[in-house]
Amino acid sequence: MREERIAATSWQLRASLLWLVVIGIVGVAIVLAFERHWDGYWQLVPWAVLGVIFLALLAIVLFPSSVTRKFVLLVTVATIIASCLGLWQHFDANYQSASQDANYTDRWEDMSLFDRVWEVSRGSVGHVPIYAAASLIPIAIALAMSTIGIGQQERYAEYVDPRQRR
Repeated sequence: MREERIAATSWQLRASLLWLVVIGIVGVAIVLAFERHWDGYWQLVPWAVLGVIFLALLAIVLFPSSVTRKFVLLVTVATIIASCLGLWQHFDANYQSASQDANYTDRWEDMSLFDRVWEVSRGSVGHVPIYAAASLIPIAIALAMSTIGIGQQERYAEYVDPRQRR
């Protein structure tokens, strides 16, 4: 009875996390489409990452195993790396265009490096949303968390409670 409740709760948590992943994929795809985020190689990277996350989601649903779990963890790490590269790309685009910003044209060259980085980091300079690239990270983490316990059922079945040993 207790094992059945644990299994049901585990399944419900996994399903909830997977629904969060679906909602995240759809939401980011809509935002990317509205922004027409497909000009050039670097702007196609988040689309590719969303596709790989979707494939990992299908793998969890269709083939839950320890191999799938390892694949999902690899996808999670790759997504975090791609998001960090996206953060850098967005930051760099804003930093490069800062001297053309009407509010900073006259004083950009006189600002210290720290002040420049600060202004770009807080979004005062440029038109590219820096932290938008990080929106893929929680999706990947939710996907990874949905694999907790997958592929480990065999180990649990072999486990014998020490109180029951004779």
